[in-house]
Amino acid sequence: MTTFFKWTTVCSFLLILSACGALFAPKTETTAASNLSDSALQAKFPGYTLTEYQAGEALYQTQCNRCHTLHPASILNEEQWTAIIPNMARKANQKSGGEVVTKSGEQAIFRYLFAQGMAIEGDGHHH
Repeated sequence: MTTFFKWTTVCSFLLILSACGALFAPKTETTAASNLSDSALQAKFPGYTLTEYQAGEALYQTQCNRCHTLHPASILNEEQWTAIIPNMARKANQKSGGEVVTKSGEQAIFRYLFAQGMAIEGDGHHH
């Protein structure tokens, strides 16, 4: 009877965990999908897909996170991200001893950050 009770408790716990996972998982997809339908994003990158968004997100989260904490997209504007991403990609490639972030990877990261809402040019901040 005790074994049955433990087994039931474990199963209940796992069921609760999986239910929580199911509740949280779609939120990310919904955010990505709504970002992808943004008119400014589609105007800048016609045909931008969820697949490319997810590739950029994965690269940003795995590679950029290796050396420092991840920065919100809005911390920099388009011009600044355009300058920084290739430099960071070069550092990531040097650190790994291989090409972990290709030119198309840099583009995917940039488009992901653009979709995430990088700062707009001409927002009153001058360099």
